[in-house]
Amino acid sequence: MSNPIVGLVTIGQSPRIDVVPDMAAILGSGVTVRERGALDGLGRAEIAALAPRPGDDILVTRLADGTPAFIAKRHIVGRVQAAISELERAGVTMTALLCTGAFPPLEARHLLVLPHQVLLGMLRALRWPGRLGIVTPSVAHVPQTESRWRDDGFDPVVVPLSPYEEQSPAALEGAAQAFRAANTGLVAMDCMGFRRETRDELRRLTGTPVLLANLLVARVVAEACGA
Repeated sequence: MSNPIVGLVTIGQSPRIDVVPDMAAILGSGVTVRERGALDGLGRAEIAALAPRPGDDILVTRLADGTPAFIAKRHIVGRVQAAISELERAGVTMTALLCTGAFPPLEARHLLVLPHQVLLGMLRALRWPGRLGIVTPSVAHVPQTESRWRDDGFDPVVVPLSPYEEQSPAALEGAAQAFRAANTGLVAMDCMGFRRETRDELRRLTGTPVLLANLLVARVVAEACGA
């Protein structure tokens, strides 16, 4: 049997050198990774035209040069679908989306891994003392993130922290302090752009378990690949 070929679709531009190497380390050398980005090939002006307007669901992602970009979900769903289809035509045996946002149904001929559902399923399988802490990638995300997790049945403490800017000790301590003050017993990092180092520091500062979405997704993909 040939080695699995996994497609990773970012809502930004590929390659995602910030998170994919950590995911690939979990998948192992027997799994081939192919990346596509919903914004691949677009210039600055074209990306700027996809920016959110009042009332839009907000997504944030990373461009090829490392800068963050805010985009409206309504502009990106079709591009994500096109990237999935392209990867399947190129021979991938399963695909994972690199975004924890809740998406409308996406079509795929092979297995499709949706990080929002992975994170949601994991949290529904766990019990912990205190409230649920959620790290969201910007202040603008806080209202929609809080609403989404409440709709899913949780009582979240939502704290903004950008995964695409250098994490100062003060910013991390501020987030941890907010979680400690709210008596959180578990923290979930609700963006695929967060890094293992940030997870480890938040765990140290809060004294609670911290779930990192991209590594959870990588472990699900690894299991599905038999890696």
